[in-house]
Amino acid sequence: MAKQTEAPIEESSAENLEENPQWVSKSQLKRESHALQDLGKKLSSLNEDQLNTIPMEERLRDALQLAQKLNNKRGALKRHYQYIGKLLRSMETDPLIQAVAKIEQNHQHSVQAFKRLENWRDEILEKGDAAIQAFCQQHEGSDRQKLRQLWRNHQQAQSEAKKTHAARQLFKALRESQESIHL
Repeated sequence: MAKQTEAPIEESSAENLEENPQWVSKSQLKRESHALQDLGKKLSSLNEDQLNTIPMEERLRDALQLAQKLNNKRGALKRHYQYIGKLLRSMETDPLIQAVAKIEQNHQHSVQAFKRLENWRDEILEKGDAAIQAFCQQHEGSDRQKLRQLWRNHQQAQSEAKKTHAARQLFKALRESQESIHL
């Protein structure tokens, strides 16, 4: 005898599905609830300045601030995220989602810019004057003389601590020259 894995759909319930197109499954409701809780977790992970840029109700803002203070003792934080999800169900979440996406995009952009500067620093330390020349061509207005001096300081350093210090100074100079260009 073959095992039956799905329950047969009765004709009356099939007709009800066709008549009520807004019917949502329990699984879909749970997925939506978990998505709102995840949005609440993302919102509670933002710092105060980032939260202030997002327009939201005061109840939600208070709940997010409390979530940042809670320790996860006996599931309190999990229950609080459920409460935040409940608050989010009663409001329009599209502006919140867009604001979080914009903040995450800005963060990703700054991480990429930081990595590019690290790559420039490493390339300058490895290749020297040729890399400094390439950097100055891409970033007009950079202080070539200062970059060369910092590179020479790194080359002449005797201890690892001094080499690390010189590399940090070089990175700082690269960041300052890049920021002065973007202002």
